[in-house]
Amino acid sequence: MTDMDIIDDNSMIIVSNVQSSSGLSISVHPLVLLNISDHFTRFKLQNPSLYENRHKIYGALLASQSGRDIDIVNSFELPLLSGEKVTLDKEYLMYKLEQLKQVFPQLDFMGWYTIGSSPTNAELELHEQFLQVSESALFLQLDPSAVGNNAKEFPLEIYESVRDIMDDKKSRLVFIQTRYKVETGEAECIAVDHVAKPSTSSSDGGVGNTLIAHLTTQRNAIAMLNSRIQFLQKYLLDTKSGHLPVDHDIIRQISSLCRRSPILEKKSFDEQFSAEYDDVLLVAYLASITKGLNSINDLVDKFNLVNGNNAPNNKSLIMFLN
Repeated sequence: MTDMDIIDDNSMIIVSNVQSSSGLSISVHPLVLLNISDHFTRFKLQNPSLYENRHKIYGALLASQSGRDIDIVNSFELPLLSGEKVTLDKEYLMYKLEQLKQVFPQLDFMGWYTIGSSPTNAELELHEQFLQVSESALFLQLDPSAVGNNAKEFPLEIYESVRDIMDDKKSRLVFIQTRYKVETGEAECIAVDHVAKPSTSSSDGGVGNTLIAHLTTQRNAIAMLNSRIQFLQKYLLDTKSGHLPVDHDIIRQISSLCRRSPILEKKSFDEQFSAEYDDVLLVAYLASITKGLNSINDLVDKFNLVNGNNAPNNKSLIMFLN
């Protein structure tokens, strides 16, 4: 950043040249950079007209904080509400954070990201909306245009926000650039190296085989989901016709599942939204399975504590669990 403040078209200060005094030590992990890069690449290829009209991508940052140390370790995409001004879909953000909190309880919402060469007044106004969710939200901006063979600096900037007193004695929100470092663990090094060096085991390239395997897995998962939905539908029809007795517990579980499912009134829907929603459901299911396994583990520990080492075999435990 230069010695002068960054100013937008209407002569309002956006980024102040005041040094940050918060004392934060911010670390960015490679997974966040890969997520943002993947988000931008898909947006550019799937929506070329929007990209040419300078539309941007947005997402949320997840981090763990210990005192003044902040580790930004993950992120997810955000569909903002479009209109005269881009506004935050707070309901979606809180719903997604609630889902992720079940799996990653140590991670908190720490800010948001977008692309661009420098912050604008529109992003400053959007940042004020994120401050309603977290009063210490950070702003991360990635500049894809700065990526090149001769680039010597990382095309990423992180900003804090403060209230600054203007010449008219009124306070106004401004960004302050803050320092950061890229930090990675051994497992992340292996994953990044694997992504950077795709397999070339076949003459057509290993990337195509990997994609086919990924798409096959998704197709099988969708087919299994469809078969289970048909099973539930058949059960409800048999219950309604009187062929099966009514089990109110099962009916409540099916009703709860339907309420959590999206209601789509149109025939075709956005593939990106569908993939994102499937990821959320998978995370929720994994969290439920993990909690169930923990409960069973606690039950086994209590059983062993009660019976001691005098249990002749595991048959009594099996009968107890049944």
